[in-house]
Amino acid sequence: MKDFSIQEAIDIINSLNDASEIRTTKHFNFNNDLRHDNKELWIDILFNHELLGINKQAENKFKLCYKYPNKENKDFYLIIVINEFKSLKMITTYEAKSSRRMGENEFR
Repeated sequence: MKDFSIQEAIDIINSLNDASEIRTTKHFNFNNDLRHDNKELWIDILFNHELLGINKQAENKFKLCYKYPNKENKDFYLIIVINEFKSLKMITTYEAKSSRRMGENEFR
């Protein structure tokens, strides 16, 4: 299986047209519902907000960082996996204080 680079991951994410192209798991849905009032916030963020950074965690697994809308000093994280067919699977989502954001050299 091809191991995608950070730039390839960004290109794949930018090529998405809508959420129907993205697979979610029971684990993702459960945690997303538990952590966020708006169950579709991740969709809005992924398609309509600027990517602040991306970190490669493992082969084809990436952590995406976005500014949390309407929450000052918070970031919104999405963990994704890209398969060999260039489709996304959502792993989890969470928020964290912006001050905990990784250093500039760790994000692209």
